Order: sequence, then C-alpha cells, then structure tokens
Amino acid sequence: MGYRLLNISLLLWFSACSAGVSNQVVEKPKPPPGMIELIKYEKKTQELLSATNKLGKLRANKDELRRRLSAVCVDYPKHNACAEENAARYARETFCRDKSFVEHVDGIVKACHQGQCKQVDDANLITRSQYMMLLTHLPHTLVTFPAAKTRLDRRDRRQLQEFVENIGADKGYVIVVGRASKDGSWRRNLEYALGRAEKTRKYLVDQLGLNNQRVGYITYGHTKMYLTAVDAERLTNRKISVKQANRSALVFAYPCFDPRRSR
Repeated sequence: MGYRLLNISLLLWFSACSAGVSNQVVEKPKPPPGMIELIKYEKKTQELLSATNKLGKLRANKDELRRRLSAVCVDYPKHNACAEENAARYARETFCRDKSFVEHVDGIVKACHQGQCKQVDDANLITRSQYMMLLTHLPHTLVTFPAAKTRLDRRDRRQLQEFVENIGADKGYVIVVGRASKDGSWRRNLEYALGRAEKTRKYLVDQLGLNNQRVGYITYGHTKMYLTAVDAERLTNRKISVKQANRSALVFAYPCFDPRRSR
C-alpha cells in the first residue's frame, strides 16, 4: 500500500515538473542592433524600388494617353475632351507666331547665361491680359515664398520636380518670372524678386538636371505684371492671398525655341 502511494506521489511530482517546463516561454536571442537596421533598410529599399517602378509605368501610360489624345483632337477638334488640348495648342501658336516676342524671350535667356539677368522694362510686346491668358494654358507652376524670403522649401522643391516631370520633352525654354509684393521699398522688393527667380533657376538646373541653356528668368519687381486675385486663382489650385501670389516665382514652359537648332 505504501509502495503504491509512493508511486502515485512520484507520478504527480513528475507531472507538475513537466507542466512547469512546458509553460515556460523560451526567448529567442535578439539580433544585434546593426542587423535590425540593415533589415529595415533593405525593406525600405525594396518599397522604394517598387514605388519607382510603378511611377515609371504610370508616367509611360500618361505620355501614351496624351499622345493618343493629341492625335484624336486633330481629327475631332470640337470634341469636349479636346478643349484643353486645343487651348494649349492655341497658346503655343500665339506665343510662337510673333517673331519679335520670340526674339525678345531668346534675348532674355541669353542675357541670363552671360550673368546679366535683370529687370525687364520692355516686356510689353503683348498685352497683360494676353500674357496671363496664354500662361494659364501652358505648363506652369507658381512657387510661393514667405515675406522677405527667397529660399525654396520642401513643398516648393516638390512642385518644381512635378513640373519638370510634366513637361517631359527637351524642346523650348523654361522661363522663371520672379515677383515681390508691394510691401517695403521698390529696390528691396526687386532684390527679393531677383533672388526668388535665381534660386528657382539654380534648383531647376543644379538639382533637377535641366540644361542651363534652356532656363532663364525675368522679374518685374512690384510695378509691372502685378498678379491680381483672379490671376492667382488661375495659376494655382491653392487658395492664397494676392500678397502671397506676388511673393513668388512663376515657372512656365515656353515652347517657341528649340535649343538644339542653335548649336
């Protein structure tokens, strides 16, 4: 009898021990910190490559759709889908038809290459209303700055990159129009306008890879071509004040000159 009780006791003791062992969680050894960072880096790299591939496919699709639309609009110009394409074509033809204006812009860009970018006083070869109407139908972006500042921020740089991606082909000039609000002295505002135009031009060339022979700028200080509330609404899809609109650099594609022909 005592022997049976001993066996039962031993059996219960072994069962308890095995249960205690089975409930213990065996922790896996943690990888060294450097390995964790490497894994995270590789994962982010894969995500970036995947996003880049998707972007490339979307861009190719966009270019193909744009090409098809242009071809369709030649045969069916009155179709509703062709309104924007026709407006852009009209703007290009109107800008390029006036030989004196083409030479005027050509001179502006060449002056910039010679280090003589400055305020332009004879920018009156087309009327102000024609100028603004045409610009709204050409590829453009309006980069805005805080008061008394000329430095591009992250949003500005993203805007410029998207603009360069949209214009795609290498034909024509890219013109930067520097502006300033009417606060303060005329001379100081002219300096701000020039600084905004030059910082924008340098970023387009040095960081985004545009040909230096393609990019020039002009500025009106705050006395000419001052943007109105209507202009601001047309040039950007953001709600901004008139002052904000004029503390700016307007970048647009000017299609009337092919730098390759001048070589």
